[in-house]
Parts: sequence; C-alpha cells; structure tokens
Amino acid sequence: MNNQLKILFFAIILFSQSIIAQNSISGKVTDSNGDVLPGVTVQIKGTDTGQITNFDGEYAITIPSNDAVLVFSYLGMKTKEILYTGQTVLNVVLEDELNRLNEIVVIGYGAVKKRDVTGSVSSVKDSLIKVSKTPNLFDAIQGRIAGVNIVSTSGEPGAGVNFNIRGSNSVFGSGSPLFVIDGVQIDIEPNEVANAGVGATANLDPLATINPLDIESIEVLKDASATAIYGSRGANGVVIITTKGGKKGELTFSYTGSIGFQEAANTIDVITPEEYLIYRELRDPGNSFTNVNGAPRDFSNIPSRNWQDEVLRTAPVHNHFISASGGTENTQYSASAGFLEQKGLIIENDYSKYNFRINATHNQSDRLKFGFNLNTAFTETNGVANSGSGGDEFNGVVQFLVIANPWELLDLTQEEEAAQEFLSPLSLIEEGEKIVRFSRTIGSFYTEYKLSNHLRVRSQIGANFTGSKMQEFHSSDSRFGWRWGGRAVIRQTETSSYNFTNTIRYTRTFNKKHWFNVLGGVEFYRYSRESFFNDIIGFENQELGFNDISIGQTFKDYGSDRLISKRMSYFSRINYTLKGKYLFTFNFRADGSDRFGANNRWGYFPGGAFAWRASREKFLKNIKEINDLKFRVSYGQTGNERIPPFTYLARVDNTFYSSNDALNFGASPGSLGNPDLQWETTTQFNIGFDLGLFNDRLNVTFDYYNKLTTDMLLNVPIAAQSGFNQQFQNIGSVENKGLEFSVSSVNINTPDFRWTTDFNISTNVNTVKDLGSVQFIPTTVPSGWITNPGRVIVGEPIGTMYGYVFEGIHQEGNAEGAVPGTMKYKDLNGDGVIDDENDRTIIGDSNPKHVGGINNSFTYKNFNFSFFWQWSYGNDVFNAALLRTNGFQPFMNITRDYYENAWTPENQSNVAPAFGQIEPVASSYYVEDASFLRLKTVNLSYDFPRKMFQGSQISGLRLFISANNLLTFTKYTGFDPEVSSNNPLIRGFERFSYPRARTIIMGLNLNF
Repeated sequence: MNNQLKILFFAIILFSQSIIAQNSISGKVTDSNGDVLPGVTVQIKGTDTGQITNFDGEYAITIPSNDAVLVFSYLGMKTKEILYTGQTVLNVVLEDELNRLNEIVVIGYGAVKKRDVTGSVSSVKDSLIKVSKTPNLFDAIQGRIAGVNIVSTSGEPGAGVNFNIRGSNSVFGSGSPLFVIDGVQIDIEPNEVANAGVGATANLDPLATINPLDIESIEVLKDASATAIYGSRGANGVVIITTKGGKKGELTFSYTGSIGFQEAANTIDVITPEEYLIYRELRDPGNSFTNVNGAPRDFSNIPSRNWQDEVLRTAPVHNHFISASGGTENTQYSASAGFLEQKGLIIENDYSKYNFRINATHNQSDRLKFGFNLNTAFTETNGVANSGSGGDEFNGVVQFLVIANPWELLDLTQEEEAAQEFLSPLSLIEEGEKIVRFSRTIGSFYTEYKLSNHLRVRSQIGANFTGSKMQEFHSSDSRFGWRWGGRAVIRQTETSSYNFTNTIRYTRTFNKKHWFNVLGGVEFYRYSRESFFNDIIGFENQELGFNDISIGQTFKDYGSDRLISKRMSYFSRINYTLKGKYLFTFNFRADGSDRFGANNRWGYFPGGAFAWRASREKFLKNIKEINDLKFRVSYGQTGNERIPPFTYLARVDNTFYSSNDALNFGASPGSLGNPDLQWETTTQFNIGFDLGLFNDRLNVTFDYYNKLTTDMLLNVPIAAQSGFNQQFQNIGSVENKGLEFSVSSVNINTPDFRWTTDFNISTNVNTVKDLGSVQFIPTTVPSGWITNPGRVIVGEPIGTMYGYVFEGIHQEGNAEGAVPGTMKYKDLNGDGVIDDENDRTIIGDSNPKHVGGINNSFTYKNFNFSFFWQWSYGNDVFNAALLRTNGFQPFMNITRDYYENAWTPENQSNVAPAFGQIEPVASSYYVEDASFLRLKTVNLSYDFPRKMFQGSQISGLRLFISANNLLTFTKYTGFDPEVSSNNPLIRGFERFSYPRARTIIMGLNLNF
C-alpha cells in the first residue's frame, strides 16, 4: 500500500511538472510590407505539434519544453526558426525567398509577385540597367525587352527616342506609351522641349532628365489585361519606372564616377579635293568653278578641307552620381544627386545634365503610412548641330559635313556663296549660336491607412512640371542668316500635369484556398501647355545675338498658344487565386475626357486574364526538372484620345480682311467640328506561357498577341461644299499581331565561376485594315526635293514606302530612246509610258521583320565580364541623302561609291546614273536595307574583397570599364542604320542623322 501511494505521489509530481512546463505563446505573422499572412504553418521543431495562422495571420500554440524551437514556413517565403525563451507574445515577419517567382513586379496601382502575374509584363531590374554605363535610360534597356522596339532619332547627346510596344496602333494619334514614374502618369510630348526648326528639326528626349542609376526597376505592361487598368492611356502600352527607396539600416553612401571618350562610329567616304576637281570638270566641262576666263583655275594656293575630320572630334564625357539611404523601423529615406557633362561629336556641341532626387516613407503607426518622392533635373544643350531637314530648307550641319565641297574659295562674294558654290559647315557652327534649356520636376505624395488587416485606403497626388527655353541666333555671315541680315529665334514652352488618385484595396484568404485582392479607385487628371515664340530678322548690330532681340528690325514670325485638357476616371480590378494554381484577373475602367463632345465623352475599357500554374498539379509535381509552368490567356480593350483638345468643336481663327482700303482684324471659321467624335479603341488578345526548368536554371517566356485598333481618329479629306478641306472623324482600323520569345539561363554555376545568358526575339506584323472611303493616305515629309516617299495603304503596314521601281541605267542605243546614263524605271503596266498613276508601287517597309538581343555575363571570383548584342532585321530606310551625295547639284560633294560606279561612256554602269542625272523622285534607288547587328555593350568590372577594408568606413569598391557601340555590321551606307524620323508614318526616312558615337568609359563605384 505504501509503495502504491509512493508511485501515485511520484506520478502526480511528474504530471504537475509537465503541466507547468507546457506554456503557451501567440502572435501574428506578416510579410515585409506589414500584410498579414494567413495559412502560415507554425510547428514545434522535431514534433508533430503545429498550427496554421488564421485569416488575420494570428496563431496560438502550446510550448512543450523550455528549449523548444518554433518553425514558421510559408510557400514563397523564407522559413524562419526561433528559439523559445519564455515569450508569451511573438510576432514574426517572413521574408520573400530570393528566387525568380518571388520577384516583385510592379503593375498598375500595385505590385504582385512574378508567380502571380496573369498578363504579359516584362521587367528589367537595376542590376541590368546600370551595366551599360550610358547616361540615357532608354539606351540602357534598348534591345533587352521582347516586344519593345526603341530607336533613337540620332546620335546627338540627349536625342529623342521613339519607344514602341507591339507595333503602331494609330495613323494619327501618338504611338508613345504611357510612362508612370513613381506613380506619376506622364504622356511624353516631343514639343515639351522648345525647338526653332531653323536648319533642322531634331528633337531632344523629354525623359533624358531621369538618371539610370536612380532606377530600381522598369516594368513594361504589354497586353490588354495589364494595361486596361489605365484605360484610354494604355492603348500603346505602359512603362512603369520605379526609383530607388530607402531601406532599414544605418545611413550608407554610394558614389559612382566615370570618365570616357566618344568618337564617330562611322564616317561617310567622300571623294578627295583632287577627285572633286576631276568630277566637276567631267560633269560640266569648262565650268566656272574649275575654270577662270576659259583657263583651268590654279588651286595650288587655295586651301582644301576635309570637313568630317575638322568638325567631328573625339569628345570627352564624365558622369558623377552620389546617393544616400538609410532608415529606422518606421522611417526610410533615400536621396541622390548627379551631374553629367557630355561633349558632342561635333565641335561646340555640348550637353550637360543636373539631377536631384529624394524620397521617404514613414510608418506613423501600425495603420498609418505616408511618403513622398521628388525628382528634379535640368539639361542644357549648346550648339547648332542638328540632324536632317529643317523648316526652311534641306540643310543642316550634319549634312554639310558630307556635301560641302572641299575647296575654300575665299574670292567668292557673299551672293555667290548664297548661291551655294561654297558652304562651310564651320560657318554654320561659328556664326551661329543655340542654347536649349529643359527642366522637369516630378513629385508625388501619398498617404495610406489600414482600416483593418484586410482593408486599406490610399490617396496620392502627383505632379509633373516642365519648362524649356530655346534661344538661337544666326549672323548674316552664316548660311541660315545671310538672307535675313541676321536672325534670332526665341521659343519658350511650359507644361504641367496633375493626377489625384484615391484607391481602396481589400485582400483576404478564405479556407486556405481562395485568395482575393480587390482594388477600386477614382482619378482626376489635368494637363496644360503654354508656349510662345518670336522670330526676328534684320540685325544691324549682331554682337548681342539673341540676348537683345529688340535690336532686330522686323518680326519674321511670332505666336503663342495654350491648351488645357482634363480627364476623370473610375477603375477597378479583381485578382482571384484558387488553390494557388488558378489565377483570374478582371479589370474595368471608365474615362471621361473633354477632348470629346457630350455624345461620347465617356469611354469604357474592360480587360480580363486567366493563368494556370500547371506545375502545381499532381501530374507534374513529381517531374523535378519542371519547377514552374504557367499558361496565360488575356483579352481586353484600351483607348486612345491623343488628338488636339476640343477637336470636336468648330474652331474660329484670327484673320485679316480689307475694307475701305484698310486691313482690319477679324475672325473666320477655321475648322469643322464633329460632336460625334469618339474614342479610338484597341482590342487585344494574348496567349502565352512561362516555363522554369532545373530549379530556375532555364526560364522561357512565350507570347502571341493580336490587337485591332478601330474607330481610328483621322483628319480626313471632306467634300469641298462644306467649306473645309478636312475634318476629324472615326474612320479606319489597324491590326498588329506578333510573337515574343525570351530565354534566360544559368549555363554554369560553381562557387568561383558563373555564366548566364539572356536572349529575346520578337516579331510584329502591322496591317492597315481600313481607311474609310479612301484606299490610301499620302505620306509627306517637309522641305527637300523628295517630299512624298510613302503611303498609308489598306492591306499594307504603316511605314510603307511608295514610288518607282529602279531598274538600272539607260545604256547607249536603248530602245526607249532615253539619254544614256539616265535612270530607268520599271513599266509596271506595260504601256510604254512611265507615269505616276500606273507605274508606282510599294518599294520598301520601315518595319523590321524581327528585333532582339542576347546578353552573356561571366563571373569569375571578383571579376565580371559581359557583352550584349542587339539586332534589327528586315527594315528599310528611305535614304534621301543619296540625292545630295549622288550629285543632284554640282556644288555638292559626292561619295566615293557614286564616283566609282556612276555611268560614263567608258564605264557603262547599270548601278548609278551619270554625273548630274540623278532624279529627285521617290524610287527604290533610295531604299536601302537597314538591318544591323551591333555589339551594343561590353563591360568588365572587378570587386575588391571586403576584407581589404576591414576597420574602415568603406564597404565596397568596384572598378569598371565599359564600351558602347563597339561594332556594327550592316549594309546601310549612311552614318548609322538606326534611323527614326519624326514622322510616325514613315520612321525609316533620313537625310543624314547625327553620327552615333562609339564610347569607352572607365570608372568606379564606392560604397561607404
């Protein structure tokens, strides 16, 4: 009995100790953004004891022993183990796993993990952007994104770009995508940068103010399910740019500095001064240039020039950037400043940029959060160097580098010089002065309040301000100023835009398998632009130039304009995920715009997508080689309203009329209104898949899309009985369809050596389906001799070149009875007569058959080496510069190719016409294949071991050397095959573009 009592007493003691040891602990599990995580497994390590967090991310569990270890695990998050030390409350933050599927991808009004993306979205991170070391953001990502074609308009520092996503949607409306920079929506307008159009019409890049080193990521939204949330602004795609923000930790600094040099990647091979004399005499025996009073002129004492050698230079460039970031648990901040000075390839052509950025976020409490972003920059371009054709004539500085004759005849009078016997590119530069200043400030402020664990509201106001001033002066001793007695032009442009966005978001998981993310919002937008210009001539005193235009005697031209546009929008999006493998997205947006009348002021744009993560199905789970396989399909509509404001109204213009022998001011009808004008609509279908193999060693993305733009906004010809020539109407349609394919692979991955490859290729077929009552619209370009190089034709792509088919050279004794050495064209209808009506046809296409790029990166210990190839295949360029370089006028120099291949009685060529016989009509003679393969970027860097800096404030040091545009393989005969004119109907047209630079840059990155 005593033994039984002892045993019972001992058991009670053990049980009591067990009860005392089993303490309980509770808490909440959230992610790094503070969002609760339902469904997290909380387990006691080494046991079967565990729980799952509820809808609010909460858990409570009993601790069996004082040395217990709690394990928190969740799909896509890093597993966290925490030793129990007597806590009663333990809140845990889980971090994302660092793999491809958990990368954060920014989408419209939010962000998702890559594995949850249902639409076609491409992302470029900062690690790839900064490799090229270029000061231009778009140059850094050119050729790296499938479905995106970026072409700079010239090689001039700060030059504009044409950014195209999945083809041209419209004949009239702008083809530029919507840019969203830190939540601020920006429609890029080239005329934000003031330009005079004297001598050239080159545009500068309005987004050159953004420093690539400030960028955290760039997302490109391509299909309708991704862009429909932006409604009328998403028809041409959306580019979301996110700048770097602060992070929790000590204040850290980073400095990047570089210095380099640039040189022309290519020059035009023209004939020598001695050959030029032979050419002039062969072309026109006894001419007054090579002869004086019937005898050969003595050129022994006349200077000869090589204008390309004299005007083009090896140009230095240096770039400096410093940033600081840090933060506490509740406040994070980041700031940066940069300075760039870039000399142009042409003397006295310089470009400089200053930029400053600051942002901060602050958690006032568990519920309230707010923050701001401010990015401001200023650029200045000096020099009259420009590309191509101008508003007055065909000439520009770049053209005269090639066509100016190589002899400097100082005995010519100014009248003779005006007749273009001698045109010095140096006089254009030295007797002209031009400054273009541009500034942009982008700012936003937001506040976010968490109403509950599942519901939060957010308000953001964003603003974008630009200001630009252009001052240009050409003295009476220059080609652009001689006929005016000196000429000064001043133009100033200011723009502002505001968007006020309010959203509410609901996020919740039900029964561990149903995940909802619901977004609703309302947005207000306002844009205004104001500009004025003065064009003054007749300067008796030219010393002050444009600094005092009151000296000028006559207004050649003047004017001002102002426009205001407003928009109101409602939008919503529902994301629903079932069992983590069936993903649904539904978008809807309603836009109201004052660009349309009351009959059609509102446009409605739906979109939807479905994605199936097949890799999570049972029949694929056991295939270890496949770690991700997702099929996507989407369909939706977006709109376009990019026409002048109030186009639906009849316009009244200023006019002057005579009465009683006096000129009186009045008003007259200027345009015919259209109250039924409505939104241009783009409907797009997309299907694709994402495949990850061998634990993400190989990733493949494929997309097929078909989009149709209907109710195009066109300024079409109308019956003369109306009293007007044109009216804006909704007529016509354009189709774009294409394929996009990208692959990234980790080819070798060892502790000391890593080799990765990224490849992308994309195709797009553009077709004009309908133009209303007409079958074509002429494509014209201003100035010059050839002004009708193309057409927009039903059944053909936008960018079609149209003209005669060059069939060789008329030889001696030809059946047509034509002068030997003249150009021969194909008689398409066989009637024996070459005429415009019957013998012109399609002769070229500006659109490439495919574009792409491939990047290889090698890392060996602390060394990294990478090189990137970019290509464009199948696109044509209408090279109107050939008219000048093939001897259209005798005072112009010619290329060596023409000099050696022109028809002569001794060399009866069938390639090029005789001297003086080239014809200024659009024909296939001027169409060239502009396909190219370019070694775009080569980069070598070395990271010094951190142990070298132990005990110092330095946390990292990298040295690098980078080269851009090292090699280009092409058949194109111009400076560079990458040509993009300002006319969206024929991008492949040029009369000489500013040469593109080959650049070598060396620098360092220092972190401390």
